[in-house]
Amino acid sequence: MFGLVLEGGGAKGAYQIGAWKALRELNIDIGGVAGTSVGALNGAMILQGDFEKAWNIWYDISFDKIINNIDEKEIEAIRNKEVRPENLIFAVKKLRELFSERGLDITPLRKLISENVSEDKIRSSGKDFGIVTVELTDLKPVEIYIEDIPYGKLADYLLASANLPIFKMEKIDGKLFIDGGVFDNLPVGLLAAKGYKDIIVIRLHGLGRVRGVNRKKLNLIVIEPSEDLGGLLDFSAERARVNLQLGYYDTLKVINKYSGTHYYIKESYPEDYYARFFFNMNPRTVSQLAEIIGLNEKIPCYRLLFEKVIPRIADILDLGPKATYKDIIIDILERAARTAEIEKFRIYEFEEFLQTVLSRHQKNSQGISNKIPRILRKSDLVLKTVKDQLLPEIVDVFIEELKLQLKNNA
Repeated sequence: MFGLVLEGGGAKGAYQIGAWKALRELNIDIGGVAGTSVGALNGAMILQGDFEKAWNIWYDISFDKIINNIDEKEIEAIRNKEVRPENLIFAVKKLRELFSERGLDITPLRKLISENVSEDKIRSSGKDFGIVTVELTDLKPVEIYIEDIPYGKLADYLLASANLPIFKMEKIDGKLFIDGGVFDNLPVGLLAAKGYKDIIVIRLHGLGRVRGVNRKKLNLIVIEPSEDLGGLLDFSAERARVNLQLGYYDTLKVINKYSGTHYYIKESYPEDYYARFFFNMNPRTVSQLAEIIGLNEKIPCYRLLFEKVIPRIADILDLGPKATYKDIIIDILERAARTAEIEKFRIYEFEEFLQTVLSRHQKNSQGISNKIPRILRKSDLVLKTVKDQLLPEIVDVFIEELKLQLKNNA
């Protein structure tokens, strides 16, 4: 039985319901949930087992279902205000100025919670539930489990946990509360304290503090977005529907151990399958790649390839020194796939993905490497600054080599 930890992140929260869809399909038994902010709200829906309701809430989300009395101009101002840790104070100040210091009225959010969260279902589920908020009145964090929340007060605590700094302050029994992310946006400790060892963590990379926890005795399975989830306050259905899909497929990838960074690729070939591509590489291709990245060492072809070209290309691809041959080939294929706008949201067999990329690929580079002096291309520092210009050329050469090898093996 697994514990489930849901990070706070405002409008990014649709991702977690997409992840829940995958966990349900995989028949993963969840014994308890801990969440902060939107993670607490999603956690409540998960514990009461209302998947269709939770999915539809996010699928049809809109600003007016979260925030009251807001017009299109104000919506655009919120969507365009990028709130990051480094500009938090400035962003909140500017947003509060926009709304005349009153704070955003989240009466619709309160209504959404009261109409859709069943306190009785959650309490009778027999599952653990922990949430985090911060009491401003006494300046203290509140880490609380469902059994310690007075009956009838769960909706209040859920709203308090999700009370972002630009929202109107919420009170419980006369005390002010603010978003729990101020104290702990990823409350793994709440489940660890309940004895959970196997814990699935759904990240949103939302704004807030992530407190350390002793992981030595924990088996953490971390699921995090493969793409940016958009703004903290982008409560648009368009954004939420993408995030639902991202959460679903990213979770399948992690649990089923699919390959790929941007795509979802099932493959079971050993490393030597991918290594053979490099061993069979045409010497002319080796020379082309060496020329693009500024290498002109007079050493035998395959020493040049394995000792110089491959490590340098792995570095350009940001794969690091431990990258495998499989990592390099799949990264190249994914880059070509994105350029060709090949569908992301589906599970590919490796051979299917390879053939799709090769059939859809069109030469995309403009031979920019010839315009950059070799002495500059040889410099690691300069190479990193122009890699975005060189990568299309590298991808083109790799794809043509793959096509040639497949033709020769046919």
